[in-house]
Amino acid sequence: MKFRIFLTAILALLITCVAFRSAVQFQPIAVIELFTSQGCSSCPSADRLLSRTINDAKVNGKKIFALSFHVDYWNRLGWRDPFSSMEYSQRQSEYASLMNLNSVYTPQMIVNGSHELIGSDEGNLKDAIRESLQATPEAAFKTLSATIQNANPPSLKYSLNGNYTNCKINFALVSLTETTYIKKGENGGLTLTNENVVRQFVSVPATKEGEISFKSSPVPLVNNLAIVAYIQNLNDSKIIGAASAEIIEK
Repeated sequence: MKFRIFLTAILALLITCVAFRSAVQFQPIAVIELFTSQGCSSCPSADRLLSRTINDAKVNGKKIFALSFHVDYWNRLGWRDPFSSMEYSQRQSEYASLMNLNSVYTPQMIVNGSHELIGSDEGNLKDAIRESLQATPEAAFKTLSATIQNANPPSLKYSLNGNYTNCKINFALVSLTETTYIKKGENGGLTLTNENVVRQFVSVPATKEGEISFKSSPVPLVNNLAIVAYIQNLNDSKIIGAASAEIIEK
């Protein structure tokens, strides 16, 4: 009888442990980083694919976070991309080194820090998103909120759950939509629309909770602004959690 009671207790404990593990599982996410340029004739098709992906995520309620990083190395072709930054070119170069690529190129997409593909390849993008949304993230944002007060740049508070050891948190301040008439260069004469354009990018070591502030410029208008945050492993660049911030204007 005592042995039976003991087995029952052990079984109940195991069931409780399994239930607890299920309770703390985080919702799968996919973070798309598009490296693009208004000076690259191959990029508008990738920009349109990113826009369609953003719209599909909204319609179907998918946890997809899309970011458009404009690199600066095409500026020499006659058109200086107003959203380009050497910082974003360097980020792409870091991915190329990690993934043993011969060189950087545009348009290029990186999904969850581990899947690399040509930015206009819709089939491969769908496959990468599908695989990402089938994986259980290791960490998540418990809270993430941004405050804008008296025309100051946004300040942001966060807290984390899960295993974020040896990780960093990336914070992207994005402009939801930008429309630009291209006067010269490979896309001269075209009017291009870019979505979720990264205007500022901040990375900090992952901690249980914290607060950051963005610089005073550039900052999109409040009704054209969003903040995406994602947790990234320092060893292999795998993205293990992500969220977008609720923005409160005071």
